[in-house]
Amino acid sequence: MKEVTIVGAGLSGLTAAIILAREGYSVTVLEQKKAVGGASLHASAVSGREMSFADMTPLNLDAMSRYLGFSLSEGPGAAPFCNPLPSLRLRAFGKVIELPFPPEVPMKMVERGSRASSLDMRLFRLATDSGVRFSFGAPISTRKDFADLPPGSIVATGMFREAFDALDIPYTRAYGLFAGGPAPEGKNPFCVAYYHEHTQDYAYYASVNGTGAAVLFQRGKPLSAAAREWFPKQLAEDEGIEFPRWHLIENMVGTPTGSLSNPRLFSGDLILTGTLAGMQDPSMVLGVHGALVSGRIAAMAVRDREGAAKEFHRMNRWWRVAYLTRRLLWATHPWGPRRLVPAVLGLMPRVDQRFMWLLNPAVPGWMRLPEEESKARA
Repeated sequence: MKEVTIVGAGLSGLTAAIILAREGYSVTVLEQKKAVGGASLHASAVSGREMSFADMTPLNLDAMSRYLGFSLSEGPGAAPFCNPLPSLRLRAFGKVIELPFPPEVPMKMVERGSRASSLDMRLFRLATDSGVRFSFGAPISTRKDFADLPPGSIVATGMFREAFDALDIPYTRAYGLFAGGPAPEGKNPFCVAYYHEHTQDYAYYASVNGTGAAVLFQRGKPLSAAAREWFPKQLAEDEGIEFPRWHLIENMVGTPTGSLSNPRLFSGDLILTGTLAGMQDPSMVLGVHGALVSGRIAAMAVRDREGAAKEFHRMNRWWRVAYLTRRLLWATHPWGPRRLVPAVLGLMPRVDQRFMWLLNPAVPGWMRLPEEESKARA
């Protein structure tokens, strides 16, 4: 039986592990944390309370399950980790826009973290049931660590910077401010996003399954003191959402937006997946859909590198367009986004919504899955 090592027990690593184990491989997942949960475990440790995050993503569960080859749901129609999101509230430079999602954009709020209702734990249960072995508290972070991995190992380390540095993958450092707790009544699921002078990226509050978190996010340079003061006050004033404590994220995470040469599937004889591979939209940093798709492609690469490379390219067809759009927004902030964001939103009622959400953000693969769905029916 051929053995495969996977570094990281995030969404993409777990997806690859499930697929390979069901294909007869002996799979071992090395995870530096003491459990499954990724960034939520770090946030929980920093805040001193259990935290979960709600990630917004377009997700057709049936099409994705067919693409992966296993069901994401735990029973007939049951998927407790995700709830349909009917609309998004945007607060863009002082304007409030309620943006309903049309039927062709199946937007979801997905719970991430270590609670039993999260997507992470759903995949973990599937992996253990499939015979995947886990080694927790096993950090792989230095150049030597990665050089010592068996050829053909899969690296799925998410947004944490160590792998980017060790494998010389260009990235942009990310900085943030976060807080979390129970979701207020009437805001579950819910998402409000802010575009503002205080951040080159955005801020948001999102909730699902009774829990929520707020994040102020910026790539490229640390948040200013004014920005850190602005968002907690603005969120409380606008939405009535308050937290007793906020926490900084500094110099720890990154996004694969350091070069137009990303995304990339391979680094030498290692297979990359998830955020490390660039399977994350470069504009809004939505990563759930790309992580699941990327996990399947990484599993494919174990046995068919050329076929996996073609599929990887197909799923990232619009990445560079969104990357260049994001670079333009960074370079012209704040006056560029102040004009461009309302203009783009004004176009949305007059065009196919799928293409608007493909371009900005360019969620890897979500408009490609119907092709797989058609093949399955044939």
